[in-house]
Amino acid sequence: MLGAFVMSLIVGALFVRFRPALERLTKVRNDHLAVQASHTGNPLRLGGLAAIFGFVFGVTLLLMHSSTTYSLYLLMSLIPAFFAGLYEDLGHGVSAGRRFLASGLSSAAAVMLLGLWVWRGDLPVLDAVMGFIPVGICITIFFGACYSHAVNLIDGMNGLAATVIIFSSFGIASIAAQSNLHEITDLALLLCAATFGFQLLNWPSAKLFLGDAGAYGLGHILAWLGVSIVALASDVAIPAVMLVLFYPIFDTVHTVLRRLRARKNITAPDRMHLHQKIRRGLEIVWIGQNRRHISNPLTTIFLLPMTAAPVAAGVVLWDQPVAAWSFLVVFSAVFGGTHLIVTALARRYRKQAPVCSAN
Repeated sequence: MLGAFVMSLIVGALFVRFRPALERLTKVRNDHLAVQASHTGNPLRLGGLAAIFGFVFGVTLLLMHSSTTYSLYLLMSLIPAFFAGLYEDLGHGVSAGRRFLASGLSSAAAVMLLGLWVWRGDLPVLDAVMGFIPVGICITIFFGACYSHAVNLIDGMNGLAATVIIFSSFGIASIAAQSNLHEITDLALLLCAATFGFQLLNWPSAKLFLGDAGAYGLGHILAWLGVSIVALASDVAIPAVMLVLFYPIFDTVHTVLRRLRARKNITAPDRMHLHQKIRRGLEIVWIGQNRRHISNPLTTIFLLPMTAAPVAAGVVLWDQPVAAWSFLVVFSAVFGGTHLIVTALARRYRKQAPVCSAN
């Protein structure tokens, strides 16, 4: 773990130190002008590359003491999603659709290389559906692609994506340890450590962004550690793993449902995610306009209960499917309710609170 953390931090620090030279290799992006932007400036989008370096370094050390092929095959499956994201980070304009397709290819590669997929659902109807192998494989591939894409959607708020990955990977490690899946436990802890090395450079002041390579890459690893647990350990409750992976999943589900209800394009850039609402709400009610350098990192702090609580519930209920399904419904309702409350409070205080100007 220490090696993954140190390598990630060192590589990230080198990226920051040699930013002028690295910028010559990238095209101008102006991401801060995008509809969904919540940050200021244009930090390097290579933080995920540093985290992946740290993770690969840790896996290399792990393979020196292990004869299994799981870790190596997991890294091999990462290639399409990672390089599609990296090409986008370098400014070459890989569309969201193509990045999603690359994530799907990575998930398909994982199915072929690892020989694993989700074959049950811990509900009678889902068990019947997922038990049909072609359907189970297709749904697993779709889930892996969606989860990687969902992690990418929460990048841009300083520390948020990294915090979610750290919490979730630690939760996966805890469940894997209770199921005696030692290699998955080790890999999840390596992912946690490597991401934490990047986190120190991403929060509170974003010297580096995770970028698409990091979001899709780390998201793929995290999703497939979760898939592997439920495929290998029949005593692990699928809804418990979904609780551990909760935030990106339900942020995306909520966004899709909201845009379908409004009859809007679900693939268009969006600025109504929960983290974006909270950031703007903080500026309206408390901080004042044009202070994203304060409201951005503060949003991650405000979201800690929402990102940590489902993970904790998933770890506690790791082998109790009925209770885990119940808590999944509860947290989904809380997530949707929080959207409504934040919107209502922002509207209420918009006219009451004095608007501060940037100094």
